[in-house]
Amino acid sequence: MPGISRTNHLGIAVGLMVTLVSLSTQSLAGVCPYGATLPGVDVSQYDGSIIWTSVKATGIAFAYAKATEGTTYIDPTFAVNWPGMKAAGIVRGAYSFFHANADPIAEADHFLSVMGTLQPGDLPPMLDVEVTDGQSAATIAANVSSWVSHVHAATGRVPIIYTTPGFWNVSVGSTGFAANPLWAANWGVTCPTLAEGWTNWAIWQYSATGTVDGISGAVGAVDLDKFNGSMKDLLAFANQPSLNIAPKRTNQVALTWSTFAIGFGLQQNSTLGTTNWTSVTNMPTLVGNQKQVILGTSTKQTFFRLFHPP
Repeated sequence: MPGISRTNHLGIAVGLMVTLVSLSTQSLAGVCPYGATLPGVDVSQYDGSIIWTSVKATGIAFAYAKATEGTTYIDPTFAVNWPGMKAAGIVRGAYSFFHANADPIAEADHFLSVMGTLQPGDLPPMLDVEVTDGQSAATIAANVSSWVSHVHAATGRVPIIYTTPGFWNVSVGSTGFAANPLWAANWGVTCPTLAEGWTNWAIWQYSATGTVDGISGAVGAVDLDKFNGSMKDLLAFANQPSLNIAPKRTNQVALTWSTFAIGFGLQQNSTLGTTNWTSVTNMPTLVGNQKQVILGTSTKQTFFRLFHPP
């Protein structure tokens, strides 16, 4: 949330004894998933009244619900879907359908007002980019940039961009959005083709004709998605990252966290409960698409945490 520092998972004391916690494998490399994936859905008014407990019982881990479109439209099912997903234990997200011929800041503010304040455990906002509204590629790219920058500043979360490679490459053609996670819409393939400018994907919409218990809307089908990672990665993406600490070799420990934990940095403190946290300046390396820092140990107790600035 804007103006509020977020601290997740205070680290484990490291001194003469190191606590070993399991390391996760995050997958975000390449077109095909690196490892585990998780099932999800994205919904709107066309999916009708949804029984989210039934959806959860099928194994669905995450879901996105349409909140707005343009500067005035509000999806009539969002007010029910938003709390319903959370109550059922589904990791939730909200999205807006983008119109390039409207004021992007007005669109973003409309979305923010309907979505409300994101909570820890909510997924980043998503912008659905799939129509030109008669605008040039340069205008579309500029307006998308304004929207994602405005929402990022308001929420502290980096928005996801949903698009198809066919639309983006022809109608937008920008390679300047690599900092925004990609939601790749590509049906009927083994692994998704990516739009220009991205080398990996966070979410893949692989079908628009799925069936899921609890969803029986007017169109008779639901969008099916995969998240590119494990449940630990999904929670990191939802701003609940965990810090893993393990022995590396004699007098060294490895501190590892998911690259999905966007905006978090590693800090240390010799006394838990004080405000004397300092940033660890060692640059993390990528190991299996995890961020990892190797530090030497000493006889002094040290605490570590992941910290997100306001």
